[in-house]
Amino acid sequence: MSLYKSRWIILRYLVGGAFLSPLDYFIVNMALPTIEDSLQASAHQLQMVVAIYGLTYAALVVCSGKLGDIYGRKKIFTLGLWIFLWSSIGCAFSPTIQLLIFSRFLQGVGASLLAPQVLASIKVLFEENERAKALGIFGSVFGLAAIVGQLLGGFLLGFSIWGMTWEIIFLINVPVAALCLYGIYTYMPDEPLQKKPLDYIGVLLIISSLLCFITPLIYGRTFQWAWWIFACIGLSFVLFLGFIQYEKRQEQCQQPVLLSIQLIQNKAFAHNLPIILFYNFTAGLFICYPYYLQTHLHWNVLAAGLAIVPYGFGFFLGPIVFAKIPQKPTFWIQLALGLLFFSFLALGYIFYVLPQPSLPSHLLFFFAGLGHGIIMPVMMRESIRTITLEQAGQASGIVSTIMQVGSVLGGAIIGTLFFSTAEIAGFSTALALALVTIGLVQLFGFGFFLRLKKTIT
Repeated sequence: MSLYKSRWIILRYLVGGAFLSPLDYFIVNMALPTIEDSLQASAHQLQMVVAIYGLTYAALVVCSGKLGDIYGRKKIFTLGLWIFLWSSIGCAFSPTIQLLIFSRFLQGVGASLLAPQVLASIKVLFEENERAKALGIFGSVFGLAAIVGQLLGGFLLGFSIWGMTWEIIFLINVPVAALCLYGIYTYMPDEPLQKKPLDYIGVLLIISSLLCFITPLIYGRTFQWAWWIFACIGLSFVLFLGFIQYEKRQEQCQQPVLLSIQLIQNKAFAHNLPIILFYNFTAGLFICYPYYLQTHLHWNVLAAGLAIVPYGFGFFLGPIVFAKIPQKPTFWIQLALGLLFFSFLALGYIFYVLPQPSLPSHLLFFFAGLGHGIIMPVMMRESIRTITLEQAGQASGIVSTIMQVGSVLGGAIIGTLFFSTAEIAGFSTALALALVTIGLVQLFGFGFFLRLKKTIT
């Protein structure tokens, strides 16, 4: 029996706050043309509005789980909400594109503090028999942010509420963040602190490694994949190996570490990470499909947002089905990866022969979303199943980082493939190839699942 009587109320506010992180990554894409006209922004500056947020989030999120372990998850989560709230106001009232970019950087800092605290708190607040339901709620709401971002962005921009255009997509965060702050302060108890110093050198090494890896992926196509792009990626691996060696030495000397090597050596945990990485390649869909509909088929922004509803409906149902039907994790993982693989392959074929969205494509998007909605909570549950409470923050930070890196990597690879192919063979062929590639990537995830299968009970 859990000691936390208000745990379901606490979860509601935790998930609501964490929902803002991915929402603001996707919703801003819908507003870029309006921001361009309003602030006289260049194409490079518009890219920075999107990239600086994702880059900051991805680079810092691995550390925020450890901060939650040291200073308490309630304190770090509320700090993240306060930063996110004020930076959202800063975004909305930015008079220049430079101030908007800086405010987006601060938003990324706040966002990075949120998601790992939710996953770690679920490990602490809920007993094993309740975690599937809790993770199902987290997975459905957190994952739907991508779809809601498309729809809400299209709606708010289309109706120009209170005479505002792009400003309203940032102001919408303020009441949500304020409500979540009230709920967390009211219901979430304070935790005993570990009172351990932070591993600052480890923080510097891992952030540098992530920045050197993710920055070239974001800007590679802009700079036509120049040699320094690949040099930065190579440097990221050197820095990461240095980080691992440093953490090993710190742990052997019983000094504070950012990442316990014992955690990485836990096969039941480590074998989950590649699967999480590869299914997040689906982020490439949200780059290619709305662009295809608006640019090639000349749909308006609201219609393009509505086109993703079948995927979103499947995504919403997936965690509910996972929580309601008792089955072994191996069943769910195979089902989810199978749905993603076959749905995206079939979608690629359909769009190749029939460029317009149709009933078969809508059905396949639903099944792809269902697979995505199932795989997220089951992988989250499996990733924290065998870890200790002391490792919860570290593990949550790693999982959140892998999710973000997978999204950025998928967006970079799938997006580059889509835009490069469109110039040569046309948009229909480009979209078909992008969809097929997302499906084929799931085979890599299935390969790691076969290794993971031995550790799952």
